[in-house]
Amino acid sequence: MSVQVVSAAAVAKVPEVELKDLSPSEAEPQLGLSTAAVSAMAPPAGGGDPEAPAPAAERPPAPGPGSGPAAALSPAAGKVPQASAMKRSDPHHQHQRHRDGGEALISPDGTVTEAPRTVKKQIQFADQKQEFNKRPTKIGRRSLSRSISQSSTDSYSSAASYTDSSDDETSPRDKQQKNSKGSSDFCVKNIKQAEFGRREIEIAEQEMPALMALRKRAQGEKPLAGAKIVGCTHITAQTAVLMETLGALGAQCRWAACNIYSTLNEVAAALAESGFPVFAWKGESEDDFWWCIDRCVNVEGWQPNMILDDGGDLTHWIYKKYPNMFKKVKGIVEESVTGVHRLYQLSKAGKLCVPAMNVNDSVTKQKFDNLYCCRESILDGLKRTTDMMFGGKQVVVCGYGEVGKGCCAALKAMGSIVYVTEIDPICALQACMDGFRLVKLNEVIRQVDIVITCTGNKNVVTREHLDRMKNSCIVCNMGHSNTEIDVGRLLNLSCSTVPTFVLSITATTQALALIELYNAPEGRYKQDVYLLPKKMDEYVASLHLPTFDAHLTELTDEQAKYLGLNKNGPFKPNYYRY
Repeated sequence: MSVQVVSAAAVAKVPEVELKDLSPSEAEPQLGLSTAAVSAMAPPAGGGDPEAPAPAAERPPAPGPGSGPAAALSPAAGKVPQASAMKRSDPHHQHQRHRDGGEALISPDGTVTEAPRTVKKQIQFADQKQEFNKRPTKIGRRSLSRSISQSSTDSYSSAASYTDSSDDETSPRDKQQKNSKGSSDFCVKNIKQAEFGRREIEIAEQEMPALMALRKRAQGEKPLAGAKIVGCTHITAQTAVLMETLGALGAQCRWAACNIYSTLNEVAAALAESGFPVFAWKGESEDDFWWCIDRCVNVEGWQPNMILDDGGDLTHWIYKKYPNMFKKVKGIVEESVTGVHRLYQLSKAGKLCVPAMNVNDSVTKQKFDNLYCCRESILDGLKRTTDMMFGGKQVVVCGYGEVGKGCCAALKAMGSIVYVTEIDPICALQACMDGFRLVKLNEVIRQVDIVITCTGNKNVVTREHLDRMKNSCIVCNMGHSNTEIDVGRLLNLSCSTVPTFVLSITATTQALALIELYNAPEGRYKQDVYLLPKKMDEYVASLHLPTFDAHLTELTDEQAKYLGLNKNGPFKPNYYRY
């Protein structure tokens, strides 16, 4: 199969000429001209008689540039090989020329003349190829496989990935970068990606109505004025909206990433450009990870008084390296299962130095971020990375908490055969009542097509399990901790993204928890782990209802008295399970 290209210049010069590719078998009947006729078409050389054909050995060369109709067809006409004539009696030889793509003009006496190739498009393609090879190669080079898979495997946009190839080879720690204001108090992949990242943040704002409402309602009061918040979360467009909201409410922030794969480089650049000290990039090493956290914490003339953590790594680092900082810290807000578990361990051991707010177990976080979010992102992550069809596939989901429930519901709806492993008899019974078969991992490990961990525990899938899996079995992690599988980070953050609207709920909860701890009078919260007050949970939910044009029913005084409730809430006791 030949590639045929017509240059724009050629088309512009002869708009009236229609180029057609004809196979030799199609061309011969239409061009059944004698050698003399072909010669007569060419202009005479040296003013000779155009009616008298020259002998074959003395026949003039093909017309050069500007000397005949062929010149108007292609700027490369001057490179056309000279026409030649020869006697051929071998029909196989004649067929070979046709197969090679040349066009032959055959006279009655058997003389075969090669027609000029100026009407063929392959010559123009060759010229264009040479021109293409001369183009500057400063634009970042990407392999074919990377260009094909860029949009599906990377969290950041392909538009932001067109960077110089040397940029990918240099660690951000070794670069000297400054934003437009001259500040260098940040470390990101490429500050030049800031404009694209800003567009992503603006899009995210449209799907985060509660945070935007919080900015408008509390911006005048500045409830976080004087707060110095050090954060360690996923750095995405959604968390960027949270950070900028905290800034609008009066806080100073320094930020690192809690996951080495989930950072959107262009968003980190946009935050750095707008003045936030951000230390994060996609694909950090373990050493980079801890270095970035240290750069956020260990700053001359700046000491945090609030901590926003996701996973407990930031809290652990301060406790290990800078324990004296806790003297000025008013509180910790933690949003993950793993981080909350660490806080409860510190509290139980009597080593928790400050009050901590458990955002993970708030109703809005549990139901919306864990259940509804994972119900969508599990499919998104697997589809982007594997293009797998789920119908009929056998899947085992380890853990039937809120994350596991969301994963199972999505996979069941897609037609998968779903098994569940669980240690808690209550969650196990829920799985059975929802129509899933409860098994031990060892019982199904040889037959399943996908293994998904959602426990937050360690050593859930071990080397022994990996050795027994069938070929091409997919293993992925949806729980926070990367210790569930011998290798593995979060599937829905490393391989895809999370629905913005769901993150709006979680981010609003985090913002309100920070406001509560920072402004709480001394003595309200002791050195322990607390749940978000029910009233705040309900407030977060109410801020998102206008998106759906939803209208709440209000209790009458008589109804409120009958139920023993305040008309404005809270409407459920703390022990209520939604």
